[in-house]
Amino acid sequence: MCRYWDMYLIICFSVMFVGVENVSDRLPPPRNLNFIWQLYTSPFTLCVTWEKPEGLDPDCKVNYTVEVRLGQDCPPNNLLQTIKTNDLNHTFYVSNENGLCIIVKTYPENCGNKDQSSPIKITIPPLPVTLVRNLSCFYYSGDRMICTWDSAADDVQDLRFYYWLPKNESVKECSYLNKTKKTECTIYSKYFKHSTDDMFYLFNGTLKGIPVNNTFKDKNPWNKAKLNTPKLKIVRVGHSLHFQTIRPQFNDYGEQCFGYKYIYSKCNEESVEVEGHINHTVEYDPACKYRARVQNIFKNCGEGESELSEEVEYGENSHPNLPGLLAVVIIPLIVSCCLIVSLVLLRRNKNIILPKIPEPGPFFKDMFNNNIRTTEDLRSPAFGRLYVPTEEFVESKISLEPDTTFLH
Repeated sequence: MCRYWDMYLIICFSVMFVGVENVSDRLPPPRNLNFIWQLYTSPFTLCVTWEKPEGLDPDCKVNYTVEVRLGQDCPPNNLLQTIKTNDLNHTFYVSNENGLCIIVKTYPENCGNKDQSSPIKITIPPLPVTLVRNLSCFYYSGDRMICTWDSAADDVQDLRFYYWLPKNESVKECSYLNKTKKTECTIYSKYFKHSTDDMFYLFNGTLKGIPVNNTFKDKNPWNKAKLNTPKLKIVRVGHSLHFQTIRPQFNDYGEQCFGYKYIYSKCNEESVEVEGHINHTVEYDPACKYRARVQNIFKNCGEGESELSEEVEYGENSHPNLPGLLAVVIIPLIVSCCLIVSLVLLRRNKNIILPKIPEPGPFFKDMFNNNIRTTEDLRSPAFGRLYVPTEEFVESKISLEPDTTFLH
């Protein structure tokens, strides 16, 4: 019994020592994690500070990993930025539309077998009021960009929109296209094409007498273009139709950056969508009317598209049973007309076409009478070739006398 008890104590003490050894192998975490928005630099500048871990061996050299995650719950799949530093602070350029979570750990550089410390966290809640929604910015041309948005509240006053491109420019206000209804503006910067930094946006306004600001962050919109609406021209060449797109100039990109979507239909059939080049060819059906539109797509160098062009029509629709109608209606009509003409001509020329045939009785009588003629007459060449009928006697003077009636 004592033997089993001794073995039990040995196992317990072994587990305790292993646990203590594992705990002691980890570095102590940083202390007093804090943050501050450095508004004097920009509304997007967040400075995170902390203090050295307590009880750290003086001979142990460490650095610190700092993570910034979107949201207050710090989901592991929502990492925004991560850095390593030897300092006790770091500055981030971030926005706060969804809240933030800051995580800092002590990481060993030269500390023997020590492992990284457990994390310390701090959360930053998002602003409770949203001034705008559906913010969208597109590169337009040259050094110009267009931003549009919708108002999230009807009673927002003094709404102003600012933009910032880090390391290149200070915070600037954009040029509104409509100063009364501020839902669209133009941004100018010569650094758009040469900067890889993200763009930051700030909305300031007054809601129910309280100043409110919203910050947003987006990728540099150099590869997100808003294209002008193209025009479409249809040309027939032989047995095919050529769809020719007239695209507005966009000098900052080459033709290899653009694609074209054609939407066309024929003979009132359902529309067909195809992607092609600036010129697209389809087989032509003369019995059909074609309707077509085109859309310019920015697909090989980024993203973006234009509006659909105006609809262009070509040709006319023919009756689908036209050959049958011709066979059923036109051909019988022509035959009827031919028969009528033939009957009229036959009636007018019946004496020529159908001459009067003499009666056979006088013919045979004359033939017998001719047999009585003399042999000399029969040998006459003229007599043998021609038949001379017997002249009939017709009384030419016939008169009728009226009956006399005697009255008694």
